[in-house]
Amino acid sequence: MNHVKRGKACIFNHENFNPNLDLKPRAGTSKDRDNLYMRLRELDFDVTYFNDLTFNELNTEIIKLASEDHSDHDCVLVALMSHGDDGILYAKDQQYKPEKLWSHFTSDQCPTLAGKPKLFFIQACQGDRLDAGTTMLPRITETDSPSAVAYKIPTHADFLSRIQLFQVKSRLSRFYSWRNTTNGSWFVQALCYVLSERGREDDLLSLMTTVSRIVSIGFESNTPQDSNMHQRKQIPCVTSLLTRQIYFKRKTTRRI
Repeated sequence: MNHVKRGKACIFNHENFNPNLDLKPRAGTSKDRDNLYMRLRELDFDVTYFNDLTFNELNTEIIKLASEDHSDHDCVLVALMSHGDDGILYAKDQQYKPEKLWSHFTSDQCPTLAGKPKLFFIQACQGDRLDAGTTMLPRITETDSPSAVAYKIPTHADFLSRIQLFQVKSRLSRFYSWRNTTNGSWFVQALCYVLSERGREDDLLSLMTTVSRIVSIGFESNTPQDSNMHQRKQIPCVTSLLTRQIYFKRKTTRRI
């Protein structure tokens, strides 16, 4: 990560959808967009965001991004915020498989990013399954306080999987992803907090581990009027094939 510039970051934010999709507006997503925009700029990214694009518009912007000359850039980053289901995301007008977007960043189509990190962040549901969590009892030893408090973690915490590109999803496949209509999604709230507090100190995977811990332990749904949705948990899913540690050290030159 020692190139002249950090690189381009594009945020694709979807709040409103065509009526035929029968999808509710994603209230609170503008908070996520603005928060992530500021945190990425602080880490020296050249950031652009787009709102409510159709799939053709989204795909066009992705192709434009992949076609740029990234020779002087450390990496590229794409963030998608939308509705989703198992293996699919929604643009304003239709569903699509995110792999259609990632395919534009392969080395043969984007040679100036060959060997460089390609970072993808997805805030979207990946299904409608709910995670009730698992209550963790503290290990009692002679030196433990007798008042130690039990806590609850998501059922699927502490798994690791690997694929070709570095990708962070707000949720495991087939599971629900939580979003507060005022403060934004749990995942983006935690991500932005960690980037703000530790973004220049820790490596990327350590940052994402901290994000996962904050989301899994620090958040729980509070909907007592709906017992099915009450006290539910969430765990982000990180997939990576990075071959080295990634740090966002401060650049000595200004963004252009």
